[in-house]
Amino acid sequence: MNAAHPRSARRRRRARGRAAASSLLATALVLALPGAAWAAPGDLDPTFGPGPGGRVITPFPGYAEGHDIARQADGKLVVAGLSEGGFALARYLPGGGLDPAFGTGGLVTSDFGGGAHSANAVAIQPADGKIVVAGTTEVFGEEGGGCCFFSVARYLPDGTPDPEFGEGGLVRVEEFGGSADGADVAVRSDGRIVAVGKGGGGGFALVRLDTDGNLDPSLGGDGAVVAGFTPSSPQEAGGIARSMALLPDGRVVSVGYVGNTAFDIGVVRYLPDGSLDTGFSGDGMVTADFGGTEFGTAVAVQSDGKILAAGSGGAGFALLRYQANGSPDAGFGTGGRTSVGFPGDGGIAYAMALQANGKIVLAGRADDPDSAEANDFGLARFHPNGTIDTGFGGDGFVVTGFGDFDEARAVLVQPDGKVVAAGYGAGFAFTLARYEGGDGTTPPRADLSVTINPTAAVSIGDRVSYTVTVANKTSSTATATGITLTDTFAGAGVTLISATPTQGTCTTTSTQATCALGSLAPGASTTLTFTAEPRSTGTLTHTATVAGSPSDPMTSDNTATTTTAVNNARGCTIIGTSGADTLTGGYSNDVICGLGGNDTVRASYGHDTVHGGFGNDNLDGSFGDDTMNGGPGNDTLTGSYGNDRLTTTDGVSANDTANGGLGTDTCTTDTGDTRISCP
Repeated sequence: MNAAHPRSARRRRRARGRAAASSLLATALVLALPGAAWAAPGDLDPTFGPGPGGRVITPFPGYAEGHDIARQADGKLVVAGLSEGGFALARYLPGGGLDPAFGTGGLVTSDFGGGAHSANAVAIQPADGKIVVAGTTEVFGEEGGGCCFFSVARYLPDGTPDPEFGEGGLVRVEEFGGSADGADVAVRSDGRIVAVGKGGGGGFALVRLDTDGNLDPSLGGDGAVVAGFTPSSPQEAGGIARSMALLPDGRVVSVGYVGNTAFDIGVVRYLPDGSLDTGFSGDGMVTADFGGTEFGTAVAVQSDGKILAAGSGGAGFALLRYQANGSPDAGFGTGGRTSVGFPGDGGIAYAMALQANGKIVLAGRADDPDSAEANDFGLARFHPNGTIDTGFGGDGFVVTGFGDFDEARAVLVQPDGKVVAAGYGAGFAFTLARYEGGDGTTPPRADLSVTINPTAAVSIGDRVSYTVTVANKTSSTATATGITLTDTFAGAGVTLISATPTQGTCTTTSTQATCALGSLAPGASTTLTFTAEPRSTGTLTHTATVAGSPSDPMTSDNTATTTTAVNNARGCTIIGTSGADTLTGGYSNDVICGLGGNDTVRASYGHDTVHGGFGNDNLDGSFGDDTMNGGPGNDTLTGSYGNDRLTTTDGVSANDTANGGLGTDTCTTDTGDTRISCP
């Protein structure tokens, strides 16, 4: 939510320290855990992004910097910044992948004419999901042209500029002239847009627009005001606003920095009409000096009305808290302020977010004192009283590298307590990282698992059965609903014969079953039986995958795979399919295996062996001394010529016919089976 820091440099670093030199190992260890449910606060969330776990890198053509992040009601994340093509936006699905429904493959760039443009802040309109961006645009050839104009743009939810806002989706606030910028933006409950930044001649700039992008004259008479600090020394002149927060009553708190050659943190509070709020420190303004050069870059207002301001100063990250009247809060840190540096270095905080339990997260950059080309994402977390929270990252600090000059410029806390930081790095690309928060409201979760009872081996001519168990673990906090199981069979010429659930229904193809299993309470399970028939030797692979709602915190056991070795113990030389086949032997001694289906087999010449398999089969030995096995089903076996052996036993009485024909035949049948020409 901040424009570029005046001291920012193009520096790069290699991974180091607690979460950098060991980042790949740490990521591997996290991924090896049973699930994110056991991760510690400050650990990268391995479920976010394609990898390495917890991190996302999004390049744009040329270069790009991510400056701010906003979360939509559906959990999607929007990052705004700059690119070679102008304003740059990216939208991510909750899991960290780019949203293909946004722009082109999840990315949007907007060149509004002129020179370089930078989007510095982003907000989501709650009423319609439109995306509001504040920043700066460069215009040449106009009065006051050049760099730069305070600008606000609005986009439709699909990423196209909103034609009903300003001119082609953009508003340039010409009241400030050139050399101005927009640094932060928010949308009021009535739809009006409030933005802060720098006025053309310096000073804290405040703008309010109506829903169409027109300046709102109820703010300062023309919709744009500038508050300049009255200097008591050269270090308190002017001012530049970098961040803002809306109060429920329409007042605005803005934080930035003031000064000329050195700087102090400045805080301003405005009344809804744009005038300074004299109930805040007597004149609406306060400054904070840590004894050196300080920058205010972020602000947040607690539910009790106390104001938090953050930036850089003292040891590194600077954090202050004020009472609602503008006086320092003596119960916070030391005299209302604290300053902490990353172990071994300092750092600059650019963004702040509050957790539901009152803890404070700062994000920015962590510097390496041993290298002039070293920066990483740096996060620190504080208790509500201003002391560092050692439960976050083990010592209160987390450093995350992307392999190049890296800065976190924005941070937010999700409803589930996870922390998302956004910025740039990895060769000037958008970069994001999501961390375990260990706090917040954890939504109900259903932890599903699937297991397969394996079968080691099967022969051609036999069928193989698997028992699949789907369970909602006892550790789940919600009933799993809309459970679907997908079972896929591959290899060994396999055909899926049947899928039988104990609850729900299944639809099948020749190699796949899709089963709708309904719901399972925590601790409950259901089983399914799958029967498959191979027709060639090799390896039969069975894969089962389960899914359901609500979200599963541990997906590593949502898929199970087992393999079965298929042999040809019967020595089949002619093999049918699982359907209705007509098979004819040759002159040699054949072994004919009909498999499933209602088959017709003519063994022809030779001393043949016939296995009818499953189904209602008609088997004829023809010439030679043949051995025929009907298998399950209503079968008719005819020996014809030769001394034949006919077997119709399938455990079912009176359903088969054995006709020995000519010759001395042997018939083995069930009780009640029809026997003709059998001794």
